Amino acid sequence: MRHLGIDASHHQGAIDWQAVAGDGISFAYLKATEGTSYTDPTFARHRAEALDLGLRVGGYHYFQLCSSGAEQAAHFAAVLGDLRAGNLLPGAVDLELAGSCPRPPPRDVLLTEVRTFLDEVEAATGKQPVVYLFPELEARYGFADELGDHRQWVRSLDGRPDRAWWIWQRTDSGTVAGIAGPVDVNVMWSREVPAR
Repeated sequence: MRHLGIDASHHQGAIDWQAVAGDGISFAYLKATEGTSYTDPTFARHRAEALDLGLRVGGYHYFQLCSSGAEQAAHFAAVLGDLRAGNLLPGAVDLELAGSCPRPPPRDVLLTEVRTFLDEVEAATGKQPVVYLFPELEARYGFADELGDHRQWVRSLDGRPDRAWWIWQRTDSGTVAGIAGPVDVNVMWSREVPAR
C-alpha cells in the first residue's frame, strides 16, 4: 500500500497542517538539523502539529560532508529524541553536494563518516535511519550499494526509481493544500516499514 507525504523545512514558511492532512497527505519528513549545530526553527512546532492530526512524522538531517559524522549524529539525535513511540518515523540523512563544503572528502573517508553517523543515530534513537542520496552525490560517490542495508529515499522526478526504495521523491514542485508555493511530494511503501 502506498501513502503520499511531503518533506519540508523553514523554507515552506507557515504550514496549515489541518489542510495538509485533508489533502491526502499521511506522512511528513521535516528538516530537523544540519551539520553539528544548526536546528531548523520550525521543526519542533511543525512536528507537534502534524502528529496531533495523526500524520506520521520524521526528521531529516542535512549532512555536512566536511564535518564529523559522530558530532552530527549527536546533534541530530538530541533534537529527534527517542523515536520508538507513536507515529514517529525513523530519522533520515540527506546527502548532497550542494552547500556542504568547498572540497568534498575522498570516497572512503566520507563513507566512514556517514556509516558512523548512521550507526550512532540508530543507537541513540532506537530506529535505523533512512538514506537520501541526491543524484549528483550518488553519481560522484556511488554509495547506494554500500548503504543498501538501510532503507532508501530515492529522488526520481522522471518516473519510478531504477533501484530499490522505501520512499520515492517524485516531484519537487508539488501543490498541497495548506502550503504556499511548491513542495516536495513523496510516495512511501507502508509494507516496508520495519519495526527496528
